[in-house]
Amino acid sequence: MIKIAFYWHQHQPYYKDNLTGEYSMPWVRLHGIKDYIGMALLLEEFPKIHQTFNYVPCLLDQLKDYGENCAIDRFWKLTKIAAEDLTEEEKLYVLDNFFSANHQNMIDIYPRYKELLKKRNFRRKRAQDVLKNFSSRDFQDLQVWANLTWYHSLIIQRDPLLAELVKRGEGFTKEDKEFVLSKQIEVIKQIIPLHKRLQDSKQIEVTTSPYYHPILPLLCNQESARVVLPHLSLPKKKLLAIEDAKIQVEKAVLTYERHFGQKPSGMWPSEGAVSDEIIPILSQAGFRWVASDEEILASSLDNQILRDKYGDVVTPDILYKPYRVNIKDDNINVVFRDHHLSDLIGFQYSQYMVDNAVSDFMNRINNLKKYNVNGKPLLVTIILDGENAWEYYPNCGVDFLRKLYEVISNDCELECVRIRDYLEEYPPEQTLQHICPGSWIGHNLATWIGHEEKNSAWDLVEDTRSFVKDQALKTPHLNNDTIAKVWEEIFIAEGSDWFWWLGDDHFTPHKDEFDSLFRLHLKNVYKLFNVDTPRILDAPISRVDRKKPYSHPKRFLDIKLDGVVSNYFEWLDAGKYSVSKDMDTMHRTSAQPIHSVFFGFDVDNLFIRIDFDKDLLSQYMEKSKLVITFIQPRELQIHTSAFMDKPLRFSIKNKNDTHEGKDFYRISFGKILELSCPFADLVFFTGTDVEFFIELVKDTETIQRMPLRTVFCFSVPSKDFERMMWQV
Repeated sequence: MIKIAFYWHQHQPYYKDNLTGEYSMPWVRLHGIKDYIGMALLLEEFPKIHQTFNYVPCLLDQLKDYGENCAIDRFWKLTKIAAEDLTEEEKLYVLDNFFSANHQNMIDIYPRYKELLKKRNFRRKRAQDVLKNFSSRDFQDLQVWANLTWYHSLIIQRDPLLAELVKRGEGFTKEDKEFVLSKQIEVIKQIIPLHKRLQDSKQIEVTTSPYYHPILPLLCNQESARVVLPHLSLPKKKLLAIEDAKIQVEKAVLTYERHFGQKPSGMWPSEGAVSDEIIPILSQAGFRWVASDEEILASSLDNQILRDKYGDVVTPDILYKPYRVNIKDDNINVVFRDHHLSDLIGFQYSQYMVDNAVSDFMNRINNLKKYNVNGKPLLVTIILDGENAWEYYPNCGVDFLRKLYEVISNDCELECVRIRDYLEEYPPEQTLQHICPGSWIGHNLATWIGHEEKNSAWDLVEDTRSFVKDQALKTPHLNNDTIAKVWEEIFIAEGSDWFWWLGDDHFTPHKDEFDSLFRLHLKNVYKLFNVDTPRILDAPISRVDRKKPYSHPKRFLDIKLDGVVSNYFEWLDAGKYSVSKDMDTMHRTSAQPIHSVFFGFDVDNLFIRIDFDKDLLSQYMEKSKLVITFIQPRELQIHTSAFMDKPLRFSIKNKNDTHEGKDFYRISFGKILELSCPFADLVFFTGTDVEFFIELVKDTETIQRMPLRTVFCFSVPSKDFERMMWQV
């Protein structure tokens, strides 16, 4: 007998802004009506198939929020608006985002949706280029399809009205749209009760992860990332957040109990990431078992898990059994996933014909039967996302899974088991005194730390944690509710997803949104304390694969500050930024008051030039000013006086003091605005890396920001700057 443990990991990060109650992205809702409900419904057809599902606690609470509290996200709001009432900016957003589904399996199979995708022409056209081609009828059909396509096929089969809409395919009414949305809430409400019912009947086990899905080893000790990669770069600021790790685990237990009426037995530690430091935390929280990846086992044993030329394991006595990990006086059981089999389902079988995929899987399992000779059944643990793979399969993966479950059910030498049941019947016989720190990716932690962007994000987390601790010391009588909300924002920011998307190892078209959402949660900490947010949190962290929308200074400048371009060569060698060429400004629907920025320097001074549309700028003249914000090497701002002031002046401000504008701060406002400031007064030294952005501000509202999604960068020059540039 061979025991197969399918372990499906259901996970989304925390998309909600707790201060506004709004969700930035719709993936909890959309995966809810597809994968979370569909995977469990399909299992009901196969009572012999027992499995384990892992639900991240913050996902459970977000599902409950949608089901019970009418939570809304931006996609939902834009779907609700009558097509004819969409503004131009809203239409552009819809055209860029309402095709966010697998084109082959979720769009092309529906003629009308495919027609709209072809009209959108992502490969060659921007949203604004095709806007005029989309009628109100097109937008209404698009609003419906962007939601309808996400329903799991089993849900559609069981609902005649949904099935009729899919069959009709176009000409949807406002009533159709309302039904599609209201049905989503009805389906989402069923997800947790369905899983509880299956768990109560002992067909499935439901496990959990740390509450906001943080990488526990990195919270306990960032140095653990260097055990496997000794030369990995770490953040500048040392984060030690063992208490945070404990709280994330404790919150997970409480949330699980609230939803399932019992304590959890097992855990999928976020990303399968383990280390010696986390074992006591999990053991003391009452967990009996955890899971990780086979490469972690191999490294912990200092022994290879050998495979043949087909990728099948030839040392099953090492991999296909549980272990006990003992750290000092704490211990826990661990099972390790078959990396190859898991990835075949997650990434490969979607490209196969169903019969071929199932046949390949079964051949690999059947090959193991010859090893099963000592009377104790092998445990083949297969762990993967229970949501992301299926949009790459036809029919949500139903045909593949149904065939696979059917074949396994009919094989008397195979049994699908819950992990807890196997461990109760066959407890571990081998103990590990150490477990290698790492994750399911390359048995290391470099996916979440080490890259410049990931390290910058960790530094921001540490800065914010330190700020909270300082505030607590300064004001010991702070409102307990406020303190709890503040720490919740920090726990959210510790989630693994933000770090996953930073750096250059993963791509998503929503990268900017993940970046922004991470920083929003840290900003909320300062908002809850009612203090100014550090301006570094306004600057995107992610700059990989983004072509800078500006050029760099080439030579020293010789500037006459008179408010006009004195001669052709005056600003020729400056860094240049054009608003119209900024990658994201194509989505702006109105002309901007400022249309270009120039910046450069001589050996002693920084020069900045602003070119503007005088007619447009005149609309903002009263109470408007420019704010130049430096975020590196330290937070510092240059504020001009209001444009109506004569003469125009500026002042330098930092957190500690304010220097009012003086005569040697030179500024001229005529056909253009020109400004110069000595590096000495900014306290910027030769070789220092400088990062800044510029805003047009009226009262406290930002009218325009330059650059839109990144920052201007340069190094304070030495006297040899021109010679070095010439050599380059």
